[in-house]
Amino acid sequence: MKDKNLNTEETANSDLGAVTCRFLSGKDKQEQFQKELKSLLVKYDAELQIENFGSGWSDDEKIVVDFAWDKDLSEKINDGIVPQWVIGHWENGR
Repeated sequence: MKDKNLNTEETANSDLGAVTCRFLSGKDKQEQFQKELKSLLVKYDAELQIENFGSGWSDDEKIVVDFAWDKDLSEKINDGIVPQWVIGHWENGR
């Protein structure tokens, strides 16, 4: 099983078959995740939102990914709306 805390890169010398391992610090992981997340949001023309799905008296706030209207999809099926992707709940001090 691959250790999730390791960033592995194969060396150019295939005769040795060696693998170089480098431990990522907490800050390195955060920076790498943020960089990859930003690039994914740009790639898919999406944004993260916190939206309230609750009724009038009760909040039910969720983290969602909203995708931009898709022109190609619109031309194929007469609807360019890409559904939201709910990725989790957001709680404000609860």
